[in-house]
Amino acid sequence: MNTTLRQVNVSTRPAYASWPVAQAETPRIDAVYAHMPFCTTKCHYCDFYSLAGHLDQADAYLDALEREAALQARQLPMPARPETIFIGGGTPTLLEPPHLERMLRAVTRWLDLSALREFTIEANPNTFSPERAEVLARAGVNRISFGAQSFVGAELAALQRDHDPQSVAPAMAMARAAGISNINLDLIFGIPGQTVDTWDYSLGQALELGTQHISCYSLMYEPNTKLTARKAAGDVVPMPEEDELRLFEHVYAKLRAAGFERYEVSNYARPGQECRHNLHYWTGGNWLALGPSAAAKVGAYKWKNVGSLAHYLEALAPADAVLPLTAVERLAPGHAAGELAMLWLRLASGMDYAAFEKKTGIAAKAVVEQALARYARMGLVDLLPERAVIREHAVVLSDTLLGDVLAAFTARDVAGQGHVVQPSKRD
Repeated sequence: MNTTLRQVNVSTRPAYASWPVAQAETPRIDAVYAHMPFCTTKCHYCDFYSLAGHLDQADAYLDALEREAALQARQLPMPARPETIFIGGGTPTLLEPPHLERMLRAVTRWLDLSALREFTIEANPNTFSPERAEVLARAGVNRISFGAQSFVGAELAALQRDHDPQSVAPAMAMARAAGISNINLDLIFGIPGQTVDTWDYSLGQALELGTQHISCYSLMYEPNTKLTARKAAGDVVPMPEEDELRLFEHVYAKLRAAGFERYEVSNYARPGQECRHNLHYWTGGNWLALGPSAAAKVGAYKWKNVGSLAHYLEALAPADAVLPLTAVERLAPGHAAGELAMLWLRLASGMDYAAFEKKTGIAAKAVVEQALARYARMGLVDLLPERAVIREHAVVLSDTLLGDVLAAFTARDVAGQGHVVQPSKRD
């Protein structure tokens, strides 16, 4: 394989004819992510790439997805053998059953599925159906993540969500009837107008429905979202930090009493039901990505697909399809290790030094202990012989702690060692 990246112009957005990683250098692929961009509406807080409507372009998207999958398969010395697959969006289950079946086939047909343990798809309760559930089950999907967000109608309205709280239970029943019993519910706290009582109600409803996994995210005011624009206009007033902290603390108490463990800052699961796919992200796995705006990481390289359906379709036009990458980056070793250390330390089990060194080749104990020494003296961190662990009561301060860890690792890099790959023009 020619390891020189060859770049082409697609409507002034770069696309590539090859990956930056040579076949001989390609490590084991742990996971695959695929992105389906269509939604019924654009939620005001969402900063993921998605398009409200546009289902008339579903066939064109699927044509391009199939061509991208074929191009990626040619970059590998043998079919990728992932342990996990995750299809997100957008709302993948907005597709009609025939299109949904075609998308699942496009993602999986080029893979060796013999090691697959977890196959997740995101779903909106309002767009789920028994027919879609059957399609998912036949394709091997064994985990569904429903975007419940809240069980209080007024809070969903504040988020501009288009589903009814009452639709979650029937959707979960449809999944279980098709044989898919591993279900996650996403919930959001910090919604304007939310109280401890309404938050407790949403958590209680999720528990009553018998879910195995609950992700609890703080509402973020991301740049370029309608929610942030409404905040700037004075139409939305963010929840005070002290109130949001009370909601965060309530999650831990409520879910732990119900038999859930917090295994990552925002994620809770019954024993053995942790999301394997996300664990690959947090512990230095390698993953491929398909679809517009999808991001991949293989070895020392990261890259991202174009964040526009129009440019994605153009890059993968039948006459001269090329990989729709818009950014290819190789981080300096220290920076890459620092980013991974930040993710690893978000886990309740902490950062295992031996496992980290096996993944990165970097002996991290001295760096981490130096970065976190003052926090250990404050009783916020446990620095054990084999690992570093952020204590439960200090999780709310984790952004500050983790920023210091990243700084400690990046300080080890020689100036100029990290760089963005500059590909040559396509022949």
